[in-house]
Amino acid sequence: MASKSKNSEPGAPNRNATGPRTESGKKRASRNATKFGIFSREILLESESRAEYDSLREGLWKSKQPGDRFEEILLDKMAINLWRQRRVLIAECAEIRRNSEFVEFDRRQKELKEAEDLSHKLSKEVNRRWVDVPAGLMWSIENQEVLERCIELLLELQQRIKAKGFDKAQDELLLRTIYGDPGVVHLRQTLQDEYVTWFCTAEVTEEKRAQEGYATPEQCVRIVLRAVGAEIRRLEQYREKRESIESERGKVEILRQCVPDSPGLDRLLRYASSLERAFDRVLTQFDHAQRIRKEQSPAPEGGR
Repeated sequence: MASKSKNSEPGAPNRNATGPRTESGKKRASRNATKFGIFSREILLESESRAEYDSLREGLWKSKQPGDRFEEILLDKMAINLWRQRRVLIAECAEIRRNSEFVEFDRRQKELKEAEDLSHKLSKEVNRRWVDVPAGLMWSIENQEVLERCIELLLELQQRIKAKGFDKAQDELLLRTIYGDPGVVHLRQTLQDEYVTWFCTAEVTEEKRAQEGYATPEQCVRIVLRAVGAEIRRLEQYREKRESIESERGKVEILRQCVPDSPGLDRLLRYASSLERAFDRVLTQFDHAQRIRKEQSPAPEGGR
């Protein structure tokens, strides 16, 4: 009886094995180097793609064909360096977007606030008896909570007028909360101003209404309701635009944080230069190690 070969002993490696044959097996085997890379877990940030990093690393692996563990470690370092350089480019784009995309929106908001402050100063100069009173919520709608409260109060005003018509005491209380003192001059006419105009029109005598052709009380109510609806829509559109801008701003800020301690493009450029020098050093090490290994490899059998 023929003796068993060593390969048939339990636990002995199968020297005749040809490796995985199925597509799924080949795919798993092709990722072994990535799976067991000593730096593979530490390099990725939470928001970064494992698949993209694996693809980069596998491409480098196939291109350089490491022959021993030392060369594998050097390839790991090269992959990390290339990944960080990619991160710098993303952060650089984010830095540029941060300094350009939101400039117009921020400038416009600043101008509106300055114009409103100027109107208040002019009102104070015209009316020497004017005294400071709590400002209306409308002038601080850059705060999300204040904006939502303004919309709530306007909806309450709308429902109240629909149900009961004008109620001067209650309506003015809501409008004062939203817009502040009605005696303060604003840059543009406000809903508060329109309400006063149409309430007074609704209160004139029937004789004067007929003489001057003024709107009826019912028409005045409908006009004010349209104005309230328009104001609600304006604030809702502002909210949508602001949410969109703040969402994009948040994404940009997240991208900017992908490079440590990088407040500006100059720092990004210095960081990128440092990464390039480090990559060149590791590449030189790898080429040198691979050349030495190949020179020291034994000659093929039967060849001279």
